[in-house]
Amino acid sequence: MKIKMTRDVYSGPGWRKEGDIVDLDPKIAKHYIRKGIAIEYKEEKAVKGTKEAKAPKKRVTKSKK
Repeated sequence: MKIKMTRDVYSGPGWRKEGDIVDLDPKIAKHYIRKGIAIEYKEEKAVKGTKEAKAPKKRVTKSKK
């Protein structure tokens, strides 16, 4: 589970700084969230490019044939 740290915390591997995005075990991540040390991080989806405007097709009606 990815979380964003809101406070500096020292844990087994070392310091986790404020603003770091860390991928942790869900059990530890939920503990950090409950204690207010971190918030859940959701990745922003990339914006897809816009479609190009197509020229309208000319319709031929029976009366014009």
